[in-house]
Amino acid sequence: MLTTLREVTLVVVTVVIVVAIATYLTWLASRLDRLAVRVDDARAGLVGQLALRVDVAGELARRCELVELGEAVERARAAHVAPAAGGPLDNDTEAAENSLSRALRSPAVTATADRAPDALHAVDVAAARVALARQLHNDAVRDVRALRARRIVRVLRLSGRSLLPAYFEIDDALPMRGDIGGRNEHPGADGSDDDGTHDGATHDDDMSRFAP
Repeated sequence: MLTTLREVTLVVVTVVIVVAIATYLTWLASRLDRLAVRVDDARAGLVGQLALRVDVAGELARRCELVELGEAVERARAAHVAPAAGGPLDNDTEAAENSLSRALRSPAVTATADRAPDALHAVDVAAARVALARQLHNDAVRDVRALRARRIVRVLRLSGRSLLPAYFEIDDALPMRGDIGGRNEHPGADGSDDDGTHDGATHDDDMSRFAP
């Protein structure tokens, strides 16, 4: 009788352990799927915001006849063809977006405040939204990469054959316009204070200045 009881207990314990492991693996697989969807959504949002920035920058370049900005816009627009079709946000896209970011911070663009204040404000709003969209995208990518780095995920290949998502790294520091209509003045283009320290609350405040 005692032997039978021990055997039953062993079976029950084994079943509990198997169920627990199966439940954990199912949760991991489900978590990977949800994070993959999150990355896809964040990527789509980022691509959309990059396209919007190009459009409003192109309008500003056309209205104020800014040759350098116009060239940067065309380069960025050409780099958007592949990502818009589902291709990767690769080095070419990053280089084109960096060129556009630098052009948007040029003195020539800032000087359009008197001629086209509405177009300039639209550009600054779009630039702020790109910065936010990129942060959301990279946060999603970070979470996926962290989960997929776990040994159990790698050993059991729970992520299948899907490619590891990549960060999108560009210079998206917000343009500094000085005191232009109170719309865009902040201590640092990168969200830092005058002493170089980063303040998350300050960055959030800076982003809010670009609300339409």
